[in-house]
Amino acid sequence: MASSSRRSWTLSTLPPEIIQEIFYKTPAEALVRSKPTCKEWYALITNQSFTNQHFQRSQEHFIRIFDTVQIMDPVTRTTSVSPIPNALLQHPFKIDSLVYTQIVQCDGFMLVECNMWKYRDGGLRYTNLALWNPVLRNLRWIEPTRSITSSDYYGIGYKDKGSDGYKILRFSSRPWEIERYEDKPKVEIYECKTSSWRTLVDVKLDMDVNIMSNCVAVMGNMYWIAYRDEEEEDFIRCFDFSDETFKDICLCPPLYGDNSHLGCFNGDSLSLLQQDEVSKKIEVWVSSKLSDGDVSFSKFFSLSGSDLPALRVRDDEHYRSNPVYCFVKPKSVIVWCVGVEGEGDKICSYCTLYEIDENGVKSTKETERDNVRDYSRGFVCGYVYVPSLIPLPWVRD
Repeated sequence: MASSSRRSWTLSTLPPEIIQEIFYKTPAEALVRSKPTCKEWYALITNQSFTNQHFQRSQEHFIRIFDTVQIMDPVTRTTSVSPIPNALLQHPFKIDSLVYTQIVQCDGFMLVECNMWKYRDGGLRYTNLALWNPVLRNLRWIEPTRSITSSDYYGIGYKDKGSDGYKILRFSSRPWEIERYEDKPKVEIYECKTSSWRTLVDVKLDMDVNIMSNCVAVMGNMYWIAYRDEEEEDFIRCFDFSDETFKDICLCPPLYGDNSHLGCFNGDSLSLLQQDEVSKKIEVWVSSKLSDGDVSFSKFFSLSGSDLPALRVRDDEHYRSNPVYCFVKPKSVIVWCVGVEGEGDKICSYCTLYEIDENGVKSTKETERDNVRDYSRGFVCGYVYVPSLIPLPWVRD
């Protein structure tokens, strides 16, 4: 106890600018725990300028929901663990894993969509969309304006965070294929600033465009892999929040079916990690900067060899496990993926962290192993996440 007091007293005597620099280099999860320590620290940690600067200096992490919320630093391989928010556990479909969810992150906010639903007594479906900051443990459900369908797509972004605030996109890809769907296709925007939805009456959906669920938010806009009916080429489709329109950005490199995974590179570009499931060949592609007028992909590196690990596993029916990955060193990628062993009530899932570069697999580490009660839960890994001290748009301290 004396040692702790002495250490706290020593830090408090440092000049404020030195304390601020120390806090910039301190993980967000640790700063949240230090909030109650003293009024001066609390004021600094909740200051808008500090939280924005801290986020800009934060590195990509991995997040996984599996009975708890786990946030892992892929470089140090340290993990912080916290309870799953009660708001997720109390949902009609208890969300204690990522099995039935789609998540996309923007500035440390996780837009969570549950792909299943139940009806209330009045005939309306329960809300299945929420915005969540896992570090601050803020979560808010967002009520839809119309019926929820399994063809709904969502995104999050902004035109100007300072004046306009964050916005959530909703549209349907194939509405006529959905049972009981009667509404005409619409594109809607939810304004976090006003907590209200509005319809983009001048934005028309291209019904010949098929959009894959794999998506990423980069620099305030949303990106998906897409293709058109009766055309063989895949391309990147964007929703630009600055002018609220869909745009085709560039062609994709030749893809390995649905084993191609879209991500972010250097905060201003796109990336693709893909693997041929037969030959095990791994390819990593990165795009030019999205702010450039003419965007294109170039190969970052590729690996061949039958001894390469399978970055995604699947069963013969419904489930597959998509890897998550991030870039931490030049010509190097860290991939986190899940494997499954056993059958029946003896199913075991295990997560493995690989560091891969152009010369091969540099390191392998099993990060966890769990006995699972539900077969589908074994096919869950996680998402890329940047820890953030920025509160949800509605939250005011």
